[in-house]
Amino acid sequence: MTAASPLVLRGRGDAVLRFTGAAVTLGRTDGEHHIPLAAIEGVYAEGRSVEIELVAPVETEPVVYRVEDVSEAAATAFADAVEAALPDQVAEVDGSTLVTHRPPVAPAPRGHRTKLLVAGIAVPVLALDVFLGVAGRPEHAATFWLALLVTAVGGYLAFFMGQGLYRMWHLPRNGITVHARLSHYTNNTGVYRYTDTTGASHTYTDRMGGNTVELAYDPRDPKVAIHPEGVYSRCMMALMMLVGCGMAGGGLFGIGWLVLEALKG
Repeated sequence: MTAASPLVLRGRGDAVLRFTGAAVTLGRTDGEHHIPLAAIEGVYAEGRSVEIELVAPVETEPVVYRVEDVSEAAATAFADAVEAALPDQVAEVDGSTLVTHRPPVAPAPRGHRTKLLVAGIAVPVLALDVFLGVAGRPEHAATFWLALLVTAVGGYLAFFMGQGLYRMWHLPRNGITVHARLSHYTNNTGVYRYTDTTGASHTYTDRMGGNTVELAYDPRDPKVAIHPEGVYSRCMMALMMLVGCGMAGGGLFGIGWLVLEALKG
């Protein structure tokens, strides 16, 4: 008799559900969860999401694993297949104690890719510096590094502040809002912990929060979260972004001027 092929559901945030007939495995960014059938109370398909509810003692909130953004038809087929395989009698145990967790495998080092990136940036920069020193004047080559530094710092500042402003505008409107609870302090900075809709836990750091802070996180990347700031903070971030744009623009203008001077001879 040929064994049936495993059922696989791929959902939001790299979540993957697999059912092999003997157990359900849930792969997420925090690792792989192996859920034996004896630990499962039921599996429920709700539109484009699947919930796996574990067996729980009386008067205890059951643990629920949820995977979203899956095919509706596949979700129904997956739930029906697991339900059909569940034992007729549910053991009186805490299902969460039967679940085993395997941490994610550390990604391979990216040293080679990083070296290529550094070389791809360093080679043209050094070539331009040599060109300015040879075709222009020696002081042009020294000034080039100052202009390059101003450009890099300004570009980073503009990008970082712009990204923060966009998230403050976008996430409260299109993200998921939760209350994160204080976990501990690190160097006078509060570390807060919150849970996304799949049950994965994430942390957020904040210097000004109390025992809880309100966060809005990106459902496509739950580890990205922001604490909505007031008008003053947003204005200061916008000002810093403009300063960064001015620095980057001024640095590029300076580099362009040096190149023109070198070409004039």
